[in-house]
Amino acid sequence: MVDLHQTEPGLPVEHPWLALSRWGMAWRAALGLIAVGLCIVMVMAVFDLGTADPKPGMVLSLAGFGAPQLVVFVLVAALLGPWLRRYYPFSQALLFGGIGVGAAFVLAVPFEIVAQVANPSPWGGGLLLVLMIAGLPFFLTGAIGYGLAIWSVTRKGARVFWPLLAAVLALYVTLWTLHAIGAST
Repeated sequence: MVDLHQTEPGLPVEHPWLALSRWGMAWRAALGLIAVGLCIVMVMAVFDLGTADPKPGMVLSLAGFGAPQLVVFVLVAALLGPWLRRYYPFSQALLFGGIGVGAAFVLAVPFEIVAQVANPSPWGGGLLLVLMIAGLPFFLTGAIGYGLAIWSVTRKGARVFWPLLAAVLALYVTLWTLHAIGAST
């Protein structure tokens, strides 16, 4: 259970995560989220290849769906990162994912109101519906990405995280390029 009144830090006093500024936490969280999000998109693309009518380009373009998610999570990391670091890393990651999903719903409400006024329909603009369907993946991406960010500042974590991030980015660009070459021929 998460102890919301924790009095001692969840990490050792000498842990590098405790020394980071809020923006240091935010950009590391962004890189962790990018790594996790692109992994999810590539796994979806692999599963899509096994369907009767594969559309890998459409699946690979889902990475664009992650851009607003990334902005929300970077803002949450920048605003609440210093508060979160007093908890254990696992608790930090879960709280971060949950707060990020909550922030996305709060930010979606004004867009839904404007969409409903502009085009009255029983489904509104559909943004809240998308968030209800994508809420769990949104939460998991945030929690795992933030956990990676915490781990990436340690010596062992950095030795694994940076090559992992480079490999994920290279694989995504390669898949996108192969799809573009295949689509143009």
